[in-house]
Amino acid sequence: MRKMPRSLRFYVAASTLYAAAVFLAVQYIYTIELAGSGLVVARRDTGDVLASIQLVSFVVWLGISLIAAVIMHRLASALAGARSAERQKDDELGAIFGLSAAIAGPLDLEQIGAYFVTATRNAVPLEVTIALIVYDDVLEAFRTVATGGPDAGVLGGATYSTAALPALIRTRVIDHHNPLVLADTHANAEPWTKVAQEMPQVAKARSFAALPLVSRERLVGVLLLESAKPGVLTPDNVQVPVIMGQYVAGSIHSALSVKEAEARAEREALLNRIAQRARASLDPDDILRGTVAELARILGVSRAIVAVGESEDDLSVAFEWDAPGVAPIGRSAGSIPIAKLAGRLGRTVAVNDIREDRRFAQAENADGSVQRGIAVAATPIRVGGQLAGALALSQIDHVREWTADDVRLIEGVAQELRVAITAAEAFEQQRRAVGELERLNRAKSDFVSIVSHEFRTPLTGIQGFSEMMSEEELTPEEMREYAGDINKDARRLNRMINEMLDLDKMESGRMQLHREPVDVNAVVTETADRIRPNAPSHPIRLTLDPAVGDIQGDRDKLTQVMTNLMTNAVKYSPSGGEIVVATRAEGDAVHVLVRDHGMGIPKEALGSIFERYGRVESPATRHIQGTGLGLPIVRQIVQLHGGTVWAESTVGEGSVFHVNLPRGEARTTPGALAAS
Repeated sequence: MRKMPRSLRFYVAASTLYAAAVFLAVQYIYTIELAGSGLVVARRDTGDVLASIQLVSFVVWLGISLIAAVIMHRLASALAGARSAERQKDDELGAIFGLSAAIAGPLDLEQIGAYFVTATRNAVPLEVTIALIVYDDVLEAFRTVATGGPDAGVLGGATYSTAALPALIRTRVIDHHNPLVLADTHANAEPWTKVAQEMPQVAKARSFAALPLVSRERLVGVLLLESAKPGVLTPDNVQVPVIMGQYVAGSIHSALSVKEAEARAEREALLNRIAQRARASLDPDDILRGTVAELARILGVSRAIVAVGESEDDLSVAFEWDAPGVAPIGRSAGSIPIAKLAGRLGRTVAVNDIREDRRFAQAENADGSVQRGIAVAATPIRVGGQLAGALALSQIDHVREWTADDVRLIEGVAQELRVAITAAEAFEQQRRAVGELERLNRAKSDFVSIVSHEFRTPLTGIQGFSEMMSEEELTPEEMREYAGDINKDARRLNRMINEMLDLDKMESGRMQLHREPVDVNAVVTETADRIRPNAPSHPIRLTLDPAVGDIQGDRDKLTQVMTNLMTNAVKYSPSGGEIVVATRAEGDAVHVLVRDHGMGIPKEALGSIFERYGRVESPATRHIQGTGLGLPIVRQIVQLHGGTVWAESTVGEGSVFHVNLPRGEARTTPGALAAS
């Protein structure tokens, strides 16, 4: 048991008694020796003089004794203090080495925290409350793993978001890794008031310390110390907890690394299973159903959503999974605050309670987003470095603390979704390319078939008439007749070749327009006058709007448009019938329509008739001559003029072709034509 040094009174009393005893003994011996020597002192020298000498001697001797007493007391106190300090240092070193030995083995965070708090309790006064909080760098939050002391229940079980921690602690302790010690919080009223407001768990503390735990330049946790008495925690008496924290930080770092490795292995197993399901299909919908539903069941959430969009404001629900009994929000719901926030920040966002997060207050007031989830988490999905969507999960009925494992699993599934969706898109592009190649192959076959048929007919006529002219005796009238037939067939061949060349020039952007003011009504009238003699059973009625006036265009090309449309109207009305051509002014544009009462066009073929060789094949049209190039040429010429063309039709009743042309000059790039 530690012996305290005796008090100063004891030394003074002992010194006084000792001085008196020694003085009396000396006086007694002096008197005896004086008497034995035979010396006699004169009477006149006795009395007051001798008494005064003896008194002065006693006082001097007593003073010397008192001085010696004080010196001895101080020496004894210093020696006792040195022995006490040495014992305290031995105890502290023993506690530090004991803690180091206790946490040397493989322990989890809770065990390390329990050892640390117990060791710290022996190094600080009993009225100090201790809390060890460990940092999770994924969730950007601190989790309490161990507490001890009078107010352990207040600090225990709490989670502190890094963003929500007081600015003083966040700046000094977390960012700069420096300890924060306030011996008296009332003496630092201004900063402590803000700390108490932002961290109410320590608001009643009169003495406070926050000590960072750093291992390999990584902040792994913080040791919180607080006391209801001022002056209990000072920079000097927290040195032992600081030294202990250096040992514990390494153990926490190791425990976190082991935990992360185990969680990583488990997560990889889950991701492999989900990836196998994701890559088992090349259908994006099947991928979403398989992966997102599996993730939602593993995490036990209420709802999982995949939103797609090229920017945060364009995100909309593409797929939704809901737990039994949870009402879906619907694919048309465009406001997903957590997904938009993750897309804007470019990282995962996890919120334990959206009602307490100021970032979602406006969204909650605007559309009641809190009804879509209380605890929410989302991560962006990026393809080629660009935002393609977001994966969002929510717990709609209670608060949830998202763990680092939850976040990493969500991010892993989002990565698999990116890979799987990219593969599915590549497959879809390849499928479309194959389809386009097949279409081109069919177009080539159709071209060969149509051209061979269309070319063979006039060539047969030319060959037959020329053989007759060379081998038979013909009259001049017959020669002229056969020569006219040969010329007609040659012009037909020339027209077909020119059509193919013109269409190729237009599609490649090499066709140049010779723009000039063109009277649309005059072009329509002239074209109708040329066609009427060759179509006696098809009366052509013109309804022309005088307000149409002129447009900037190529007269020859616009004439070709009207010729092709009217010729088609005659050709595909084999039974005759009226053909109506009308023009009208529509603002800054001119609208031309050509109506016939022929066989009509099926609805599914209205989009393909403007493609190269896009003829409607049926028994009724098989005998009608044509290369399938007339309408594609119409479309190209109209687009070169900056206009549009489309068709409406009812099978058995006829068709209406519409052309819309701008009045002013419109510039159309070859790229736009190729895209169209």
